[in-house]
Amino acid sequence: MKIIDTHCHLISKAFTSDVEACILRAQEAGVTKMLLACCDETEFPQILELCRKHPSVLFPSIGIHPENMADDIEAQLAATKRLLDEYCCPVDGRPTRKLPIGEIGFDLYWDKTRFADQQRILREQFDWALAYDLPVLLHIRDAMQDFLDFLRQYLLNKYKSDVNAANGQRLRGILHCYSGDARQASEAMELGDFMIGVGGTLTYKNSKVPEVVKAIGIDRVVLETDSPYLAPIPHRGRRNEPSYTADTARFLAELLEMPLEEVAKTTTGNAEKLLGI
Repeated sequence: MKIIDTHCHLISKAFTSDVEACILRAQEAGVTKMLLACCDETEFPQILELCRKHPSVLFPSIGIHPENMADDIEAQLAATKRLLDEYCCPVDGRPTRKLPIGEIGFDLYWDKTRFADQQRILREQFDWALAYDLPVLLHIRDAMQDFLDFLRQYLLNKYKSDVNAANGQRLRGILHCYSGDARQASEAMELGDFMIGVGGTLTYKNSKVPEVVKAIGIDRVVLETDSPYLAPIPHRGRRNEPSYTADTARFLAELLEMPLEEVAKTTTGNAEKLLGI
């Protein structure tokens, strides 16, 4: 069984003492690849350093999380774009390597006062994704309908007419830790080639995520942990880690009444195709 954790934060201080052991436990649990989500430009060098120690196992991303916006967002965008260009275009300014843009999006849970800045940053990062044909890792918290409205307007502004045609180019990526409903998931998938990321919240009592998964089907699902956060049952309340992706896979198999091997194969295939890892 091979599983991919499409969203984890292994450079978090929560893993300072045992990150290598966590990576080994994940591999022993069948989690053969892990994507390291980036929250701002200061994290990217650390992410790259860890990924270079584990080629073909750990994979980087780069982006500005809505909660990690600097006071000077233009300077932050410029610094992040430089890092992106250095990674993707190391020779003659032509893209030769790819990685996801993320973790990016909207977060209106803690602070609504800088929503205009969140929109400015997301718009720019969407431009990068389309220009370099890169997937995005989307963090949308307490803002799903705001995001859908923004996405539709972004596409209309960019392509003027048919938001679904987009001159043959569509945004693609993962709606990380999905918390919207099935209707909103379907709307997002009409506007772009999106999948939903499911992790620990899928296993929680009274979670609405199982309904969404049943409605959209496993062909639009990838697995994730968001470790060290949101550990699945039976680990809830502890530090999350990539090895627990296997617990989510087992829960998903029971939910959909599918063999675990089929769940692993399908979600892994979805992640590999989308992320290119």
